[in-house]
Amino acid sequence: MDYEIKIVAVDVDGTLTESSRSLKLSPHSLSGIKLLVDSGYTVVLVSGSSLPVVAGLALYLGSRGPIVAENGCIVFYPRELIEDHVCKNRPSIDAVKILEAMGFRWAWQNKYRLYDLAFHTPPNFNREVLEQVKRAVEPFNLKVTWSGFALHLQPLEAGKDKGIEAILRKLNLSWDNVAAIGDGENDIPMLVKARLSAATSDSHDSVKKAVKLVMKEPGGKGFLEFAKLLAGGVDYEAGYTG
Repeated sequence: MDYEIKIVAVDVDGTLTESSRSLKLSPHSLSGIKLLVDSGYTVVLVSGSSLPVVAGLALYLGSRGPIVAENGCIVFYPRELIEDHVCKNRPSIDAVKILEAMGFRWAWQNKYRLYDLAFHTPPNFNREVLEQVKRAVEPFNLKVTWSGFALHLQPLEAGKDKGIEAILRKLNLSWDNVAAIGDGENDIPMLVKARLSAATSDSHDSVKKAVKLVMKEPGGKGFLEFAKLLAGGVDYEAGYTG
């Protein structure tokens, strides 16, 4: 069986940005992606954002590989101009109305979304409110996830890991060929399946517990740190202590 790392799955918001609370792209991310591409890795951007946003970012960053958008609901192969829709159904208007009644506000990217809808959170948003929302949408066969930037209303089949699995099937690869890095709780499903997983230094505690490596730096600096490890041939089994 082939155990060589060939794909590097990279979260966007909080990982390629300056920090886990920033949406400003880090200049270190461009260096990290170039290093990985030049080292022969296939870089896959994995995001909860809409496909047009992630595809545009990938174009200017030069990542070149497949793109996972809408938290795994859509996979796009830019070289072939092929879309693979992992999810099949858009959340119902009744479910949307429930969130709006609870104070969640419609995000502008929803105009370009097909399956995963994003909402800005109300001032009183906390873990208890999140659990209330989860219970409220269950009758609609939907789930919600918190990305650290927005609340996402999704079909049950959504998940960043599901998007990557669609890519692996197409390329005849497995999770043993994947390295992944992220910072948010919605990244955990892909991080726990990847052969090599990493979190930036300012990641959520639950993310740090789920990965094999924790970087010394936050955001894009942490991503560049991870890219240098991969380019330098880090010992996947021995790990990394910084």
